[in-house]
Amino acid sequence: MAAKHVYRQGFLLLLFNFMSAAALERRFSDIKRCADKECSMLLCRGKAVNDFSGPDCRFLSFKKSETIYVYYKLSGRRPDIWAGSVGSHFGYFPKDLLAVNHIYTDNEYEVPAEVWKYIRR
Repeated sequence: MAAKHVYRQGFLLLLFNFMSAAALERRFSDIKRCADKECSMLLCRGKAVNDFSGPDCRFLSFKKSETIYVYYKLSGRRPDIWAGSVGSHFGYFPKDLLAVNHIYTDNEYEVPAEVWKYIRR
């Protein structure tokens, strides 16, 4: 009986670790940089230098020369990814595809990045 209890605890611990790792993988980064603590204000805007079609619905798709508004920049594990909008569409995109032409603020706050749940296309 005691061995069964130990195995059950070990299994639950392993399951918890797996679930925690899976939750981290849904995040690109643990930290994001925003213009305000709520990440509701714009950091900058720019023009797309190339077309981009995101691999899933978390990503923003756009055409060359479209205006992109940036709400936050990921830092930590993925400093190459920013989040913004084109029209009413919001999502992540590679920062190298944006030629910044207007900076709204130089102040940037580091805030925790949340897990973004999504539905596959």
